[in-house]
Amino acid sequence: MNNRPHLRLCVLCALLASPALCQADMKITIRTVYTETPAHAQVAEPLVSIYYRGGGMRRKDHASGDVMPSLASLANCATKTGFLIDMGSREYRSYNVPKSPTAADLHEYVQKNPDNPYHIAFVQVESRTVDTGERKTFFGLEARHFITTTTRAPAESGAGGEDIIDGWYIDHDQADYNCAPESVRAEPNYVVPTLLAEPTEFPEFHHTGPLPMGLAVKETRTVHFNAVEGGKAARTLIFEKTVEELSDSPLKPSTFELPAGLKENPQLFRNAGRERAPAQPQK
Repeated sequence: MNNRPHLRLCVLCALLASPALCQADMKITIRTVYTETPAHAQVAEPLVSIYYRGGGMRRKDHASGDVMPSLASLANCATKTGFLIDMGSREYRSYNVPKSPTAADLHEYVQKNPDNPYHIAFVQVESRTVDTGERKTFFGLEARHFITTTTRAPAESGAGGEDIIDGWYIDHDQADYNCAPESVRAEPNYVVPTLLAEPTEFPEFHHTGPLPMGLAVKETRTVHFNAVEGGKAARTLIFEKTVEELSDSPLKPSTFELPAGLKENPQLFRNAGRERAPAQPQK
């Protein structure tokens, strides 16, 4: 394979001091099976997510079951702009890629803006990662077996409980579609995010043990939510994720282009519960 174009790109990125634009092409297909106890009347179909990366471009496709992708998002990490696409209705709208702040950035923002419109609240969580010492091979690479347990004391919001991630990790970049910088991708809340927090809450981790860096090629996540007196009952969510495809082959430029024949709809997804109040304010 001729790697000269990639070499020239990396040299250019080094000269421009822009590592984000020097990332090799990548495609990752992940299948997720979701179950809940007590069970809902309708069992959710497996969710297939396909992540693409090419230099400073990102794309993520979503599909349920074995159908063709129904939703997609495109992002340009250089311009911080992108498109949200509904394949079924053949509609799209543009959006600005939200900033991915570090914990220190958020603290500074809240201190300077105590009445911020996002009403960000910091919550304390305890997390611990254990390397079991077991090893397996996935996609020709050795995987390490890590188990991470995150706990949060009971809260009025009902977010208290235990979040356990049992995964096998290889030395490979994670699936990324939000242009998160290196400074953020090395923090616990990015590496082992927890569901024990509400949309406007930012979990502050007290972490012990190694951070399970790399790509989780096989992962079972079990989240136990505590019961809330006079409110929500206890429940358990289980997410079983499997990487079905991993490719580092060059991608076509058209992968990151807006498909032809789409109609712009500025209101697309705005009232469908897809955009929650972000805990990622612009400074």
